[in-house]
Amino acid sequence: MKQSVTMVDVDGTGCPASTKTSDLCSKSLAINGINGHVEAMEREEGKNEKGIRSPEEREAMLTGDVKPLQSRVYCTRFLILIVFSLYSMVNAFQWIQYSIISNIFSTFYQVSYEQIDWLSVVYMLVYVPLIFPAAWLLDKKGLRIVALLGSGLNCIGAWLKIASVRRDLFGVTMFAQTVCSIAQIFILGLPSRVASVWFGPREVSTACASAVLGNQVRKRC
Repeated sequence: MKQSVTMVDVDGTGCPASTKTSDLCSKSLAINGINGHVEAMEREEGKNEKGIRSPEEREAMLTGDVKPLQSRVYCTRFLILIVFSLYSMVNAFQWIQYSIISNIFSTFYQVSYEQIDWLSVVYMLVYVPLIFPAAWLLDKKGLRIVALLGSGLNCIGAWLKIASVRRDLFGVTMFAQTVCSIAQIFILGLPSRVASVWFGPREVSTACASAVLGNQVRKRC
């Protein structure tokens, strides 16, 4: 009489207790498990991609028609340009306001012509070491902070000049002129940034030239 051999599933994995058969079955289960995991990940990624993409993006992918990004401009950009040009003009005016009538200020403050000339030379001396920190600040903090610093320092320097209208306060005048020269550093780096932030692609060059014009017109007057 023949005896039947029963393959017992000892560990509950669906594999028989035989060693060879168990090894083969374990490898098969491992491979199937990896494949199932990869397929599940692919399905999940597909769902995420479908959830992220907008209908416009899907349509563009199907038709191959990718629309370029369009910048939005506001009417207030012209007001911003005018305000910047005006305060740049005021700063340029303060650059050589003493040198153009140096004989009068030399007599008033009782100083030499060379000392009066230093009131304009300080603009160029301050520009060289401080232009790099000003450019870094413009990149890190943005247009608004740098514009406020430039206009604020320009205003403070102008008020200090008014307070220094006395024969014995030439030192205060020099300090006020130095403050205005520091304000110039923040102002001269702004035309291109104002144009790129507030104006469209076809208006950038014109806006930048107009912003620089305010500074140059005041120097020629």
